[in-house]
Amino acid sequence: MSVAKFGSFLTIEEFDEFKIDHKLVSLILTETYNEYSLKDSIEKIGKDICCCVAIQLAIVGYGNKNYGSVKFNGVVVDIADFCKKNHVKSDLNINAKLKPEDVTPRRLIRFFRYSIKDYISQNKECQSYLFKKYCLDKNDDTRSFVYPGFEHIAEPSVDLNKVKKLIETYGYLDYKLNTHIKERIVRVLIARGFNKEIFNENKYDDLK
Repeated sequence: MSVAKFGSFLTIEEFDEFKIDHKLVSLILTETYNEYSLKDSIEKIGKDICCCVAIQLAIVGYGNKNYGSVKFNGVVVDIADFCKKNHVKSDLNINAKLKPEDVTPRRLIRFFRYSIKDYISQNKECQSYLFKKYCLDKNDDTRSFVYPGFEHIAEPSVDLNKVKKLIETYGYLDYKLNTHIKERIVRVLIARGFNKEIFNENKYDDLK
């Protein structure tokens, strides 16, 4: 029978009896995105063609099961056929469960985020669909970071103003298309260390 003591908390010494051998514990991760696993899958398909597809999807865009085509090494590649042939999961429902090694269009964009950045910076006339259609502050500076995938590059210490413009753009996209893409982008940015308070305002809410 335990003896009642004053106070509500055990002492650190009293917790000793609850310690276990840490070698008994093996953690099971719930994160399904693993770039090492994805890297292996991409290399099996072909990293160059996967990079081309990622750039096409990020800059030209895709939707309604229309993925378009990209010219790779002089040959036009139908991206829907490419996805089917290489088991790229392009037709997922909202509750689909993915494995770390599964390749999807969105994962390709995320994986090749730096290649997409380089392509835009090296091609001065290049504008992503996100920039052309939904960015309200169009200039060469915003052109360089308003594209799908930048949210996986942005750093809290240097990219705060850029991220605000990116979120404003996604807010306008959601307003125009009645979607909720901004919410997903915000979750990514918060996971990267951005303060969630900067994303609270939605200037388009009162227009709906």
